[in-house]
Amino acid sequence: MLNLICRQNIWYFNRRVPAEFKAFDSRLNIRISLKTKCKKEAVRLAGLENTRLLEYWKSLLATGKEPNHNDFAQVAKRSEVLGFQYVDKLELVVGEISKLVDRLLFVFDGKINPSQAEAVLGMVPEPEIMLSQLLEKYIELKREVKLDKSDRQYKKWENPRILAMNNFVNVVTDKPVQKLDRQDMLDLKDWWIDRIAAEHLSKGTANKNMQHVKSIVETVCKNLKIKIDRQHLFEDVFFRGKNHKERLPFSTDHIRNILLNPESLKDLSDHYQKMIWVFAETGAHIDEQVAIRPENIFLDHEIPHVAITSHDKDKLKTVHRERVIPLVGYALDAFKAYPQGFSALVENPDKASSAIGKYLRENELLPSDRHSLYSLRHSFQDRLTNSDCPDRIQTDLMGHAFKGRTKYGTGASLEHALNWMSKIQLKI
Repeated sequence: MLNLICRQNIWYFNRRVPAEFKAFDSRLNIRISLKTKCKKEAVRLAGLENTRLLEYWKSLLATGKEPNHNDFAQVAKRSEVLGFQYVDKLELVVGEISKLVDRLLFVFDGKINPSQAEAVLGMVPEPEIMLSQLLEKYIELKREVKLDKSDRQYKKWENPRILAMNNFVNVVTDKPVQKLDRQDMLDLKDWWIDRIAAEHLSKGTANKNMQHVKSIVETVCKNLKIKIDRQHLFEDVFFRGKNHKERLPFSTDHIRNILLNPESLKDLSDHYQKMIWVFAETGAHIDEQVAIRPENIFLDHEIPHVAITSHDKDKLKTVHRERVIPLVGYALDAFKAYPQGFSALVENPDKASSAIGKYLRENELLPSDRHSLYSLRHSFQDRLTNSDCPDRIQTDLMGHAFKGRTKYGTGASLEHALNWMSKIQLKI
């Protein structure tokens, strides 16, 4: 039996899992592209693939369990310590005869034990790990990510990686990661090209998605000693040029006369209205406002202000986002109306931000499709810049890194920050 099928002039190895191995291998059918249009070559490659599979299944039957990836990593390390990169025995047989002879002579020299000989001669079958299993392995390897994130933040981290791997498997089919090749990545890029054209998506969306795939594949393969040509696999896969349409800032007139007009916001929840006030006046995004706990609100201080800081399992986007902001104009009015802040009123900042954004769109309060709620942060930055506010104070108020220079000291005093906030405040 050749175990071959041809689809669109490409030959595939195709075989059902034998009944005696189904208890150890849950796949119903195994189909792997042989990447050739030549039937003679396909027969040769299918024979090698069939032998590899049989060895794998026999190891399952002998041990009663799937080969352990960590055990295999130790075997590969053992081979490397002895001066040989781990190569499966089938690859050794069909490869350069001189390399096989070198290994045989090393083993027959008799100065190594049986487990070392197995490693040098590639006698331990490499465990298969399917693309559909990579994410689970990756999350296990990256479990420290969960330590500093709330459940909501962790979901935001996890979901795009789930989507990326689902897209990848749907495009290239589920296969052992060891069988990934350059054509698979080009197929993924072609799929994204079609989506970008049909759905008017940005190249940045595609690049982020493919970057997740790259990170997951590389991390798992590196940690489990799975040999793939990472550099060639992902070379020139990502899109070049501008990744997305730049978000535009609102004009000050638009903010004052449209976005902060009580008539424009009359059908929006009052606390959402006040959060827009704070965003417009301070540049603090919705999730940052929700992070402001009652103990971080100082309305009775000589200079009313709030402190934006990280909390246990609820971290800010970057360490630079921690900052102290004097309250002026609409922002001061908003916190006087809600002196305990918004942390108890908004359970999910992402949903709140989406709800406000939807309201702005549906009520035609955005000047163009390149404006969004987040444009208020760009507007805040522009007002600081146009007022000739010093760079250091700008970065402190925006929560940005002080690029190009080491950030010494604690930053501007509240008095200095208040001076510049007063110069750019929206409330007249």
